[in-house]
Amino acid sequence: RKASVNAKYARHISAFISPSGGDGVLMAEDSQRKTTLLSLEAQYYRAMISSEWGAEHLRNNYGTFWSGAGCRDISVALPYSHVLAHAATQSEQIMMLSNQDAAAIRVWARDTSTGSMQLHTVSVEGQVTYPLGPFTGYMDKGLEAKLFQMREASLPSETGGILLGYWDFNVNSLVVVDALPAPSDSVSDRESFVRGTEGLLDALNEVQRRTAGVVGYVGEWHSHPKGVRAQPSPDDLVQLVTLA
Repeated sequence: RKASVNAKYARHISAFISPSGGDGVLMAEDSQRKTTLLSLEAQYYRAMISSEWGAEHLRNNYGTFWSGAGCRDISVALPYSHVLAHAATQSEQIMMLSNQDAAAIRVWARDTSTGSMQLHTVSVEGQVTYPLGPFTGYMDKGLEAKLFQMREASLPSETGGILLGYWDFNVNSLVVVDALPAPSDSVSDRESFVRGTEGLLDALNEVQRRTAGVVGYVGEWHSHPKGVRAQPSPDDLVQLVTLA
């Protein structure tokens, strides 16, 4: 993430193995660094949250040799054969992707009982940044499109839900990973939206389980009807003050 916020650095590629040793991950910035690893990491998490392969992708993230649950913590002990199997694939892919201009996110799920490997390719979307006082906000065009689609599906009424992501105080950033739709007990009409809670805690707990506690609640989102600016209304500002 620190490399991502330094425009002087060269293109970066990140390759790693999941805590169980079963899966391998590779994330490559585009040659112009318009979509950096910071954004690619967020898009990888969103795919993990929504895809079938993500349910057990980071299994064993709590283990005997861990002092925490972050990807920068002490590694678990892995069979050397697991490491070699992924190292061969990833080293080839790093060389190939280095000769291509496009960004990429690839996940290899390996069945250690049979040795078979399945590739999951995550579609990469463009990076979006916005100022947040002393912080910088990050999201991507894929998440923007998802928000517009949820708004469009609810018109003429407003809709909303919670935002998922994480704060990184090392680089003064808020990274928005995903947005959940309105819970079933939400109340909305053409001029207002009250976000419900039905099933929300279970959904949030599953997100945190899948992402090893990295992705969590970072805020709320809601739409406005056609012809109304996205600027917060007086009611929105009162609610923000109350929440703060």
